[in-house]
Amino acid sequence: MATNEKPKKASVLSEDDANALVVEHQGWAESIARAVARAWNMDWRLDGLDGAAMEALIFCSRRFDPARGIPFRGYARKRIHEAATDAARKTKGWSRGVSNRASAEARAREVSAELYGVFPEIRDGFLPAQEGGSGDEQECRAAIRELLMGASIIASRQAVSTDPLPDELLDYRRMVSVMASLEPVHQWLLYRVYWDGISLRTVASEWETDGLNVMREHKVLLVFLQKSMALGKPTTIPKVRPGLKPIIQRFKQEGSKGPFSDVLAKPELEHNTST
Repeated sequence: MATNEKPKKASVLSEDDANALVVEHQGWAESIARAVARAWNMDWRLDGLDGAAMEALIFCSRRFDPARGIPFRGYARKRIHEAATDAARKTKGWSRGVSNRASAEARAREVSAELYGVFPEIRDGFLPAQEGGSGDEQECRAAIRELLMGASIIASRQAVSTDPLPDELLDYRRMVSVMASLEPVHQWLLYRVYWDGISLRTVASEWETDGLNVMREHKVLLVFLQKSMALGKPTTIPKVRPGLKPIIQRFKQEGSKGPFSDVLAKPELEHNTST
């Protein structure tokens, strides 16, 4: 039945608030430009990636609608990353959409760039370190599985943030469902690293805890995700190590169920994955 209801007008920020967002997130946008530049073996300033990232940041600040309940970094990250990547493509003489192969190569470069941020040791040719290990074949295989799982998380996020096919949406929902089964602190750890694009050490600094606590927890989560995705359902939920107990209390006081639990509860995701 037809109604006379008018669509709700987006509640964009005032110019002062938008400018404040730009000032607050300038360093973060520049870090994205630097990551893209490293992946393309370019200089993020000389090759213009900094300007492209800044333009995208300003653009997003003017169109950000806080009423939608999406964090600003979650809203702006893809656009800033794409702007910096487009600047890199133009400098290298690439054209958008020349072929599926070129698109796949570009996407692979972007995944690689983000993996450098999660696993900085691979920049020097090393696999993710296995704590207390001897570097034998079994440990090397475990390290490779960590890298592949990290790449899968990044690729899933990229797929759903562009124009995903139905099967990509289903894969995304499966992964979100598994991540939503985790404790809120574990959900936020994955979100901050793979959605907000900050390093594990920065997460540890934000949470005022030892960096090893966060790094060890990250390894445990990747193993859990790899096994769960292979089985198609969550395996035994990892316990939170004692060093992160104060963070659990903080999230409980804030009433946070975790970002992936919140996403899974949104009706539009259910609609999109059922079509």
